[in-house]
Amino acid sequence: MELFLKLIRYAGLLIFAIGVLLSTVTLINFIFGLTDALWFQIYFIRLYLFLVISGILLYILITFRRKDNEKKE
Repeated sequence: MELFLKLIRYAGLLIFAIGVLLSTVTLINFIFGLTDALWFQIYFIRLYLFLVISGILLYILITFRRKDNEKKE
């Protein structure tokens, strides 16, 4: 179970990092007009921000979850 939770936690970090990277590249492309690639258009910023929020929430929920011995109070 611990291995599975570790995998989910690091998957959340990976999703967060990819979302941050893609949203940063999209904003730079929007400001400077570097390329006309469809996935770097400003319309995709919502998707990338969704990835950022989902990734960090997944990481936080797994990292700071209650343990079994904390529930019995």
